[in-house]
Amino acid sequence: MTDSDSPAPPRPAYDPQTLLNAQPVMVAVIDPATYIIQFQNDTGLSTLGDLAGQTCYRAIAGCATPCSFCKMPEALRTGTITMSEVPVSNERHLLVQWSKAVTHDGRAHVIETITDVTERKRIEDAAHRAEKMEALSRLAGGTAHDINNLLTVIAGACDSADDRGLLPSASGEDPMRHIRQAVVRVGELMRRLTAFSHTQLVQPSVVDVNGALAAVEPRVRSLCGPQIEVTIAAKEEGLRIVADPRQIEHIVLVLAGNACDAMPAGGHLSLCTAAELVGSRAAGERKLKPGRFVRLEVRDTGCGIEPHLQEHLFEPYFQQAGRTGRGLGLASVYGMVRQCGGSIGVVSEPQVGTTFTLWFPCVEGEPPLSASAPPAAPPAQVTILLVEDDDDVRLAVGDMLERAGYQVQEACDGLDALRQVNGMAAAPHLTITDVMMPRMSGPQLVRQLHSVMPSVRVLYMSGYAGEALEPVGQQPVTFIQKPFGARELLRKVHEALS
Repeated sequence: MTDSDSPAPPRPAYDPQTLLNAQPVMVAVIDPATYIIQFQNDTGLSTLGDLAGQTCYRAIAGCATPCSFCKMPEALRTGTITMSEVPVSNERHLLVQWSKAVTHDGRAHVIETITDVTERKRIEDAAHRAEKMEALSRLAGGTAHDINNLLTVIAGACDSADDRGLLPSASGEDPMRHIRQAVVRVGELMRRLTAFSHTQLVQPSVVDVNGALAAVEPRVRSLCGPQIEVTIAAKEEGLRIVADPRQIEHIVLVLAGNACDAMPAGGHLSLCTAAELVGSRAAGERKLKPGRFVRLEVRDTGCGIEPHLQEHLFEPYFQQAGRTGRGLGLASVYGMVRQCGGSIGVVSEPQVGTTFTLWFPCVEGEPPLSASAPPAAPPAQVTILLVEDDDDVRLAVGDMLERAGYQVQEACDGLDALRQVNGMAAAPHLTITDVMMPRMSGPQLVRQLHSVMPSVRVLYMSGYAGEALEPVGQQPVTFIQKPFGARELLRKVHEALS
């Protein structure tokens, strides 16, 4: 039997149209010569309606000529599958694919497949924003670390110059005043940077949220002025979270300040607290672990925020056109909320208003009472081990301590500190250590010291914290935020020794 005598292959037992109708994506068969739609599957019919006999570019895209993104000619020429991702609007994205199909009569057709990829695009964009925020966070934290070190050196030099009378002023004016003011202002800016990067060193305690709102209420009302009505409502008592009280004050004042900017002609600002049980779902910009949370809502009746701008709100120095800029305000709020283990979300409608919702893990029970501290020993009887990898900072801090009368032993890093401790006749009364250091971090050093000196007392100093500071043994965490001057350092030393 020759090939020509071979029987024709059997026709498929299935109907191609039935297969196309079973597809969950929109499928259309198009005449490439005229761009006229010849067939739609059931998904396409139910989504777009019956478009048979119409050109695809007019019926689907609303264009008068073939679409600029159309790759149908390329699919015909190459015989491959071509595709384009098409933004239909700000909220909707479609993936369009074209493939060449030749019927039994030899005519070429194009099968166009349309998939709604809006949800996939949303997830990808959210992941991209999270990566961008994390990159900005690392940059902010690293920058703050370096600048805070330099500011500490400048503050120490100002104190030293004053103590030694190096720059007397005939007029009686303090020649270092402007430098100190600049150090304080830049230091505050660096604190906001570290807050945004959620690596700010804080002193957390159990905070009653309603009590914190009551404490900051006078400042909120003063900030808003008489033209804005302020309402503060607590739907439930005993709402406690773990946070630094200064963080809650900062968060409320920044959100209230932004609300004031959005209501230049007056309006209503409400702050409301409540308890909420959060399941395994997203709350705000992140997915929270199931549990009981304290929800804080800050709502205004201002001008609102355009939808396409809302995803940028927490970026440093993002500013809406025509609005007063608050620099790192919302960026620092974002970082503080994340550092507390919480989440923040925003819902806004132009000309209607904006609501920021914050979730914080709830703490059950009463906060423990703090014990009174015994007096510290005189400085001349106290030996301090100072561990700092930056030479200039180590010299500046050592000078502050020695001028106060303390005995100072300096180490350039954690390993050097361990070697010196092993050779000391008596253990130091206090170890002051930087947090982020090469070879061995401050917390790693403290754990090593605690294994040989269980009663070790520690004062951390940092302009940037890359890891959480946890108590070692029975000693609480004490730290000082760079930049600092001699007065603040000596107060913290006394606190740590007590």
